[in-house]
Parts: sequence; structure tokens; C-alpha cells
Amino acid sequence: MAASPLIAKPACGSRPRRTFATGVNAQFEKQLMPEDILHLRAQSMTIMQDPVCELRPEEAQRYVVDHVDPIAELPLWHPTRITTSVTQPFRHQNLVVARYTDLIVERLDNEPLLNAFGIDAGFNMQVYFMVLHAWLLHQRLVLEGSAAKALDEKLFESCWTLCRNFMWLKKIPEYRFDAELQNVQEYMLGCCVALDKALERPDILPARLQQVLWANIYSGGTKKDAVQLTRLTKYCLRQLGLILQVDADRFLTGSFVWADFPVPDEPVKRLLLPAWRAEFAKVRKELAPYEAKARGESAQGDLRQKLDAARKPTSVGT
Repeated sequence: MAASPLIAKPACGSRPRRTFATGVNAQFEKQLMPEDILHLRAQSMTIMQDPVCELRPEEAQRYVVDHVDPIAELPLWHPTRITTSVTQPFRHQNLVVARYTDLIVERLDNEPLLNAFGIDAGFNMQVYFMVLHAWLLHQRLVLEGSAAKALDEKLFESCWTLCRNFMWLKKIPEYRFDAELQNVQEYMLGCCVALDKALERPDILPARLQQVLWANIYSGGTKKDAVQLTRLTKYCLRQLGLILQVDADRFLTGSFVWADFPVPDEPVKRLLLPAWRAEFAKVRKELAPYEAKARGESAQGDLRQKLDAARKPTSVGT
């Protein structure tokens, strides 16, 4: 496979070339020896000692929100509702996927979290961080079976649309665009497969998850016990716990927000956004009112309030 300047050759040239986490060199792909299992179990226990990793069922209810769909509230016989159901048969699915996408993009704009995890504004880390959250949502959609299959497919298509937008704003030449996009998709799906494999053994899940994050998001460019990496591992475990505990009807309508996560009590460093990323944020901000109005969610004060609250840093250790 041809190397992509978007993934395999970062512009700064300071990071090692990325390799598939699902390749033969991935540690968790090897036949684990008894001493390896003991080490991974000990590492997993160390990670799970932090109570932030787990979310109690009653806590999960704090992160549900109510969405008002004016079309759905109309009587069944109302002409507008009948017309909408005929002309927009997949409207509900599109609404839910749009909510999922908003949740993902909010994470990309959450500077306290990005600083806490050491996620920069470069293309590579931004796309990996996006796909990480899509994977979290995917885990619950898979459990919901055939009822959520279409949502799952549309969720990833939405992610690829974000990738296309990023690449377009980066001014990737047209003659390379499709090949570059395919290469990015292969790396992202490779990351998802590696994350799936990390779930195979619950007793060593935290340690294996940390390995996958180290190999993909950080491209092996940080210490395996780095504070930022450990913090991101705990964050993923906490969000996974939330996703798996939210009521099915809430999840399948996108009526929830991410669980709050404590970040260091230190000044937030403003990310120096590259031109393409700043333009994306600008366009998203300009279009947000129109998209919300089109979805009938212009009065989502509760959702916005919870999202804003989740962005505020609170004190914690690692």
C-alpha cells in the first residue's frame, strides 16, 4: 500500500511512520505467555484502581437529555407529518446520526480534554480521536443488533464525510484524493479492529486498550506509561461504561452526552489550529443554527448546557 502523507508521513517529520496496530508486530496479536498475562493483569489492575474508570448505573442517568422533534409531536393525520414521512423516509435515522456526529465533533473542539490527552490539531491525531469516539458508539450499536445496523453504517459514513471535508480543506490534489481517502480509511478501520481485539479478554482489557491507543493515536511516539496515555485509557473505559449502560431508547435516539471526565487543574493551552482546521471550525459554527433548525432542535438548551458543562475542566490527578 502506498504511503499517505496524511497518515504515514506526518508533515513535521518528527514522528515515526505509522503501522497497522493489527499487524504481526502488535503485542496483543502474539501468543501471550503466562508471564505476559500476569503483567497485563497487574497493569490493568493499576489502571482500574482509579474510580474514574467506572460509571455506576445511577450515574449514567445524569448524561441523558431530551430532544424535541416537532414533526414527531404532530398528530398522525397532520399533513406536514404525512408529507415528511413520505418524502423523508430515513429522517429519523439521519437525525440520530447527526446527533452522534455532533457529539464526536464536540470532542474534537474540547480544548481541556485535548490538552489533557496531548491530542494536537494535526490531521492524524484529529482523525484518530474522531474514530475512537465513533468506535465507542459502534460498540453499543453492534449490541443492539439489526435494529441499529443502518445507524452503524451511517455513523461511519458520517465519519468519512468529516475526513473528506478535512482533506478538502487541506487542499489535497484531486488526482490523489481518492487514494488518500482510501488509505486513511484503511488505517482508521485497522485501529477499530485493534480496539475490537482488545475487548476479547476483560481481565486484561485496560492494558490492551492502552497498547492500542499508544500504537495508533500516539503512533508509538510516547512512553507506554505516559500520564497522558494513561489518562486517555481511563477516559475510554469511562465512556465505554456509559455507552453500554444508557437505556436503549435513549441511545438509539442520540439522547445523551458524554460522561464528564476530570482534567488537570491547570491553565488550558489554546491549540494552534492549522488553517484547514480553523476553517472547519468556522464553517461548523456558521452552519450550526441552520442545521439545528432543520432538525427541529433549535431550542435544545438542555443539551447545549450539558455539553458546555462537560467542557469545563475540573481538578484531578492523572
